[in-house]
Amino acid sequence: MSDEIILIPAFNEYKSLKYLLKKISFKVLIINDASTDKTKKLSNRSNVEIVTNRKNLGYEKSLIKGFKFIKKKYPKTKSVITFDADGEHYPSDLSRLIRFQKKVNADLVICNRKDLNRFLEKILNYLFLIKVKIRDPLSGFKLYKFKSLKKNLDFIKTDQYLTEIINIYKIRNYKIENFPIKCKKLKNRDRRVGNFTPNYKIFKSILKNLI
Repeated sequence: MSDEIILIPAFNEYKSLKYLLKKISFKVLIINDASTDKTKKLSNRSNVEIVTNRKNLGYEKSLIKGFKFIKKKYPKTKSVITFDADGEHYPSDLSRLIRFQKKVNADLVICNRKDLNRFLEKILNYLFLIKVKIRDPLSGFKLYKFKSLKKNLDFIKTDQYLTEIINIYKIRNYKIENFPIKCKKLKNRDRRVGNFTPNYKIFKSILKNLI
């Protein structure tokens, strides 16, 4: 078993996943969120394991499911790296990220993107930077020291996981670092973090957690 596992939640992203997997040599766990395309066929690669949801759970619940699966099946894993399936991130950054985490010994490394396309992401980025000195909380590209994450899985709610995990880590004085990355510009990109739609109710709840 490798020290690192790349965790990729995916919904109907077979084409981009097929390309990404050719570039990733690490152990990969795909949480197939009830895709209707050929995602299941990607399991024929030796370093790829796929867990398929019976129904569409959404991005964050799929992440939680992946973490719990790794905790049960691969408890000695040292790091789990979440990675988006849409092709926004460069696989070449994986090794750079792992080296950086080992150097700074952080419990969580958030890969902050240079350009944020969505209005909500820009607002949250600003608020988190002012409040907790952390950039890009909604980034899908993160490295978790798994020893630390396992201790906190049961305290995380799935409706606002991406921001809540940062707040929990800050309260418990875990070390969080940013790692700047460049991303590909994607056309017609869908919203994959379904619970983070820019409406007042959700935004108010996020601010409550932040404050």
